[in-house]
Amino acid sequence: MYRTVLASVATLLLAALPAIAADYPDKKQADIAKNGTYVGSDSCVTCHGDIHANWEKTRHTQKARKGPAMGKDFSSSVYKWVQRDWDKLDSHMILDQKDKTTNYVTVRKYKLEEVGYVVGQIRKQRYAVYYDGSPMEAYLQTTKDGGISWTIDKSKTVQYSGNKERAGWKFLTLEMKPKDGEFNKNSYGEFYSWQERCIGCHTTGFDVKAWTKAKADFVAGKRADLKDIFVADTRVGCESCHGPGAVHAKDPSKANIINPTKITDVEARKMVCEQCHTRTAKNLHHKGANDLRGYRIGDKYSDHAEYTRPAWGKGNRQTSIDGKGRRDHQMDMDIRLSATIKGAHSAHAKMACFDCHDSHNIGTGKASKVLKLSAKDTCAKCHGDKAEAYLKVLDGSKGWAKYGYGDWANEGGRAYPRQHMFNKDAQGRSYGVTPDKYHWALKEAGDTKKQDDWSAIWPWEKEAFEKKGMKVAIGATPWK
Repeated sequence: MYRTVLASVATLLLAALPAIAADYPDKKQADIAKNGTYVGSDSCVTCHGDIHANWEKTRHTQKARKGPAMGKDFSSSVYKWVQRDWDKLDSHMILDQKDKTTNYVTVRKYKLEEVGYVVGQIRKQRYAVYYDGSPMEAYLQTTKDGGISWTIDKSKTVQYSGNKERAGWKFLTLEMKPKDGEFNKNSYGEFYSWQERCIGCHTTGFDVKAWTKAKADFVAGKRADLKDIFVADTRVGCESCHGPGAVHAKDPSKANIINPTKITDVEARKMVCEQCHTRTAKNLHHKGANDLRGYRIGDKYSDHAEYTRPAWGKGNRQTSIDGKGRRDHQMDMDIRLSATIKGAHSAHAKMACFDCHDSHNIGTGKASKVLKLSAKDTCAKCHGDKAEAYLKVLDGSKGWAKYGYGDWANEGGRAYPRQHMFNKDAQGRSYGVTPDKYHWALKEAGDTKKQDDWSAIWPWEKEAFEKKGMKVAIGATPWK
């Protein structure tokens, strides 16, 4: 009965949308999505003033902001207590990686006035200062838990020879939280620059081709610096979801801008939000990047990156043994996994984030508006008086033992509201897939020599792996 109701809801949801060819109403929109120019959200304010005014208050505008080094007032972007205590903090810059467990960080501590970009605001923030690739006196920073925490050894210094490949806006060792005095006391350890690593999801319209050329020119001595970040907007703005807007801004028409709610292709609809609300194993085209830089509406995930790998029955930092996400940005994996629970796409699997969430009004603070309706009323639209009970299942940590570094072998996931797994076990706890649904693929086609040659894949990747000639097994437990 439950499955029938969900299937009916999904059918009605998609039937209510206009019938369109492929992903867009016409070829013109598809061409604009693929080849159009980004112009920034302020180009939208003339016609969409009310929406723009709401958007300016949202969390999406706070993913990255210019700092004092860019001539900006930082009084509202940097946490007040951090401004007060800056001189007491270990504001060293992370220069480069020495090996997988060791980084070089500057002996010098940087002033707040040297911060060019502040990344994050709601739960934590980090700070980027410019580095030109020059030799520096350095400390060594080490990790014993796979990069979760880092310790700086200040007992001795070493000489770092410099590396123009690492030039750009580099992170400090600070990882700060909004509550007075709270921060990661074991420091942050990302050695790639912001432009190399994660800028694609913190801004709008990052031009990866322009950045790649600029970096090559700088390394070759043909460019003075790498201060340019090549984005249309430092905020996550309108064009992140509606596609490049230059044509629309010049000649406003519904025919030359994308309305995500009108997209009927399930994959394309979901990817509008999942381009950032995900966690990659690696970018396929750009070493070090963990975003889907270069993504345009209509692209597939596999055009740009590989998903972080699951570890069925073992668990890891990213996923529980049954596949639930454990870290930030993994809502998409929960939703996609939900599609495989009962052997077919569920209603939730056909939906996109914006079917429940208010994309134009993701507010901040206690008065934040994240959903179009309250959480209970959102679920009640389909589940009626069972809504409250179903909401409890979205707490992926409830009922499970806690996990920590190296102790991954349990079903524990993330706490409400970050878990988006729409499935439960017999005890009513959030659950992923049972062992008989685990998917495995050999690393190379025809390689059956060793059991440990198996590589875990997500269920939705099964078809793609088989097309590559890789043997796929379901329900196997090769680690035993």
